[in-house]
Amino acid sequence: MFILCLLTAFIWGITNWFLKQGSTGLKQIKYDNQIKQFGAEIWYFFTNAQYWIPFLLNQCGSVLYYYSLSKTDFSTAVPVTNALTLLITYLCDVISRPQLLNSRFLIGMLCVTSGVALCVVSKSH
Repeated sequence: MFILCLLTAFIWGITNWFLKQGSTGLKQIKYDNQIKQFGAEIWYFFTNAQYWIPFLLNQCGSVLYYYSLSKTDFSTAVPVTNALTLLITYLCDVISRPQLLNSRFLIGMLCVTSGVALCVVSKSH
């Protein structure tokens, strides 16, 4: 059932990027009244399909994640899913903005991947 963790990471990683893109117009909403501001932001999210479609897919990933936790070793599933989600989200950013790809990213990706690999290998023994 480890594949469920990988699938969850892909769903979360990709939808995180789309959620970020879908919420860019939120910065333009400005009201002096906090209640009006909050209402306008909620309205923006509900009426913006570029936000709520990825949000719903992201929530499906959450359901899959909780199911995978019931079928997979918790101490392996959590770090693997979270680390891969981070990597996939960042890779989506790099695809859309190649200037983000640099040596610090590659070193960070190597560290995260190595840590996840160590976690998985230590559990298999």
